[in-house]
Amino acid sequence: MNINAQDVERPTGGVTSPSKWRAVLIAFLLLAPGCSSSLLAQSAQDFTRIYDSYLAAVKSGSYSRASAFLSAEVRDQLPTPETQASYIEMVQQLVPIHYETEFVNLSKDGQTADVNLIVTLAVPEQVQKQEKLPPTQRAEMVLKFVKEAGQWKMGPPLLLGDPDKRARPKNLNMGTRTDYAEGANTEVGGPILKMEKQAAGTVFLLRLPDEEIAVFVPAAKVSGEFVPGSILVVHGAENKTDKLKVWAEDAALYKEPASN
Repeated sequence: MNINAQDVERPTGGVTSPSKWRAVLIAFLLLAPGCSSSLLAQSAQDFTRIYDSYLAAVKSGSYSRASAFLSAEVRDQLPTPETQASYIEMVQQLVPIHYETEFVNLSKDGQTADVNLIVTLAVPEQVQKQEKLPPTQRAEMVLKFVKEAGQWKMGPPLLLGDPDKRARPKNLNMGTRTDYAEGANTEVGGPILKMEKQAAGTVFLLRLPDEEIAVFVPAAKVSGEFVPGSILVVHGAENKTDKLKVWAEDAALYKEPASN
């Protein structure tokens, strides 16, 4: 997995109520657009540098500074000083203590990009007491970037659940073909989180909405384009005892539908 870790200095602020904490998370889910698609070579640092500068602006409390990094879509939703102040208050609660970069996923036309992060967020003290939560929580965050006038700008991010709570295979020991259904009986697809070469092929760990699936792709069907961040689509057979393992009969990168 391509992971870069970053520690972030958090802003100081008052106590946030449990209802506002939940509202912060729900608001970001409602703002989030659909995911973009195929992978192109790109350094995650190109985007995390923008994100770090944005976080510094948010921590300063200045909307005018933060808005320099925001897309037109976001700015258009914040037309008044009141909405701008509420936005800054909201996003300050989502400044991570620490984050790790998983991978970058660019659209085929190079005009949009997703950056997948694992973030550690501070849980407000009042929320800890009322919801019986620990001081920090981990979550997956997808930063949405769009290119405007040749510059990358940040769209509404997508905040997902705790990656540690996703169902995943116990191990990447894939066994043999006889351990799987006799014929292909399933189709799965998702971004590649990591890959492990084995004697007869490669195991790809795919990220699905609420689980991770280990897919064994025989060597003859493996492409050099199957890299972390790319979206792999597999037609194959489920393991007889572990439904989170699949033996691939066919595997290919996801292709965007042709535009009309």
